[in-house]
Amino acid sequence: MEKIIINIISSGFIAGFFLRFIPSRVKYIKEIIAILVSLFFLYYSLTIYSINFVSRFFFIDTLSSFISIFISLFTFLTLIYGLSYLKDFENSNRYYAYILWTISSSIGAVFSNNLIIFAVFWGFLAITLYLLLNIFDPENSYPAKKTMIIVGGSDSFLIFGICGLIYLTGKYSMSDIRILISNGLEIGIFFSLICASFAKAGCIPLHTWIPEISEKTPSIIMAYLPASLDKLLGIYFLSRILLNIFEFQEALHSGLWFILRLLGSITIVAGVLMAIVQHNMKKLLSYHAVSQVGYMVLGLATTNPAGIIGGLFHMLNNAIYKSLLFFGAGNVEKNTGEVELEKLGGLGKFMPVTFLTFLIGSLSISGVPPFNGFFSKYLIYQGLFEGAKSGDFSWIIWIICAMIGSALTLASFLKIVHSVFLGHMKKYEKEIKEVGFSMKFTPFILSLLCIFFGFGFLYPVGVFENSTNLIIEKDFSIFLPALTLILISLIIGFIISGIFISIKGRKVESFVGGERKLKEMEMSGTEFYKTIEEVGFFSKMYKGAREKIFDLYDDAKRILFYFAEGIRKTHTGVLPTYLTWILFGFIVLFILFMKF
Repeated sequence: MEKIIINIISSGFIAGFFLRFIPSRVKYIKEIIAILVSLFFLYYSLTIYSINFVSRFFFIDTLSSFISIFISLFTFLTLIYGLSYLKDFENSNRYYAYILWTISSSIGAVFSNNLIIFAVFWGFLAITLYLLLNIFDPENSYPAKKTMIIVGGSDSFLIFGICGLIYLTGKYSMSDIRILISNGLEIGIFFSLICASFAKAGCIPLHTWIPEISEKTPSIIMAYLPASLDKLLGIYFLSRILLNIFEFQEALHSGLWFILRLLGSITIVAGVLMAIVQHNMKKLLSYHAVSQVGYMVLGLATTNPAGIIGGLFHMLNNAIYKSLLFFGAGNVEKNTGEVELEKLGGLGKFMPVTFLTFLIGSLSISGVPPFNGFFSKYLIYQGLFEGAKSGDFSWIIWIICAMIGSALTLASFLKIVHSVFLGHMKKYEKEIKEVGFSMKFTPFILSLLCIFFGFGFLYPVGVFENSTNLIIEKDFSIFLPALTLILISLIIGFIISGIFISIKGRKVESFVGGERKLKEMEMSGTEFYKTIEEVGFFSKMYKGAREKIFDLYDDAKRILFYFAEGIRKTHTGVLPTYLTWILFGFIVLFILFMKF
C-alpha cells in the first residue's frame, strides 16, 4: 500500500515536470494529460477509501481518504473549467504543471504519517500557491509576496511545533503521538501547529492574504486554492491537532478552548462585516471565505460530538459552495470584463445556468434549507447549545456571533445576487450570452453536490462519525414540516412564474411617481449597505480596516520599518559616531563577560 501511495503522489510531480517544458503553443496535449492525471488521482482515492493502513511514513483512514477524494474531484473540475476559461492563456504549460504539483503535495500532506514528510509537502504547497498567483498578472506580485510571507512564514511555526513534538516524544509518526498539555512548552507547541493550520485555512489573524489576492487573481485560482483545497487542508490539520495529536481535560484546558472559540467567533463576525460593504464581487466572496472558517473552528472547539461533526461537515460544504461561487464570479467576469457590483446587473436573463448555480451556492452558504450549508450549520449550533448547558455565559456570546454571521451572510448574498443577476441590464462592451460548456459543467456539478449533501446529509455525517469515533443523535424529524413547506412553496412559485412567463403581455417603461424612470433614479444593490460604513463604531472600524490597522502583516511591517529607520539614522557616515558605537559595544561585551 505504501508503494501505491508513493506512485500516486509521484505521478503528479512527474507529469507536472513533463508539462512544464511542453511549449504553450502546443494545443490539447497539456489539457488531456492534466485531466487524465486528475482522474487517476480520483480513481485511486475512491479505490482506497475503505482501507485502513498505517506505516512509518503514511497512513490511510476514513477522514484522510475522504478528503483526498474531494481534493482530486476539485482538481478535475477546475481543469475542466479551465478548458474555456484559459483558452487563450499564454503560460498554460506552467499553469498545468503547478496544478498537478499542488494536487500531489495536497494528497501527500493528507496521507503523511511522518512529521518530516508532512512538513515537506505542506511547505511545498506554499510554493505552488505563490507560483500560481504570479503567472497571470504582473500586478499580483505584491499580494503573492504577502501570501508567501504569511503562509510560508507560518511554516516556521510548524517546524518549531514538529521539532517540539519529536523532542517531547522521541517519535516521528503522528499516529504514535498523544500529548496531554501540562506545561508552557507544550502550550507553545500546540499554538505553533494551530498557527500553521490557521494560516492555510485563512482564519483571523492570519487571514489577510485571501482578500489581498482576490482582486487580481483569476477566479479559477481563487476557486481552487483559498476556497477549496486550502480550507480542506487547513481544517483537516486542525482536526488532527485537536482530535489526535493532543488530548485535553476540560478542567485543565478550558482556557485553550476559550481562545479557539474566541478566534472562531471573531473570524465569523469580522469576516462577514467586511464582506457586506465590499463592491468588488471577488473581494466580497473572499471575505466570506474567511468568515466561514470561523464556523469550522467554532464547531471543532465546542469539544462535543455535534459541534465537531458539524465543523468537519462545514469544512466540506464550504469547499463545495465557495468554489461554486468563485466559478460563478469567473463566468460573470469572463463575459462582461467586470467584477464591480455597480457596473453589473440584469445578467440572470442572459446567463440562466450561471444564475441558477450561483443562486444555489448563495442559498447554501447562507444556511437556507434544504441545501448542504443548513445542516452543517445546524450541527454547529447544536454543539453550541450543548456547550451552553454548562452554564458558562461565554457560550451565549459564541451563539450570538454565529447568528450574526448567518444573518449578515444572507444579507450579503441578497446584495450580490440582486446587483449582478437582477435589476436593469447595464451596458456592456460585448454581447452577453451564456458561457461555454466546460464553464457551465463545473458549477453545475458543484450545485448538484450542494443539493445532494443537503437531502443526503446523513451520508457525510456518517463518514465523519466513523473518522472521529463520535456519535450524534440523528433525529431530524423536526425539520420535516419546515422542509415540506419550503418544497411546496417552491413548487407553487415555479408554477406561478411559469404561468406569468407564458402570458404574452406588452412591455412598458418603468415609472416612479408618475414620471419616467431616469438613470439618476436607479439604485444598485450596493447602495443600501453603504450606510453601515457611516454608523458610529462601524465607521471607525471600517476606517481602521481600510488603513490596515487590523492586518497583522502590515502591523509587523510597520514595526520593522520603524526600527529599521532608527538604525538607518545611526549610520551618519561620521567617523566619530561609528567609534562611539564601537566603544559602546565593547563596554556591553565587557559587562556581560564580567557577569558570566
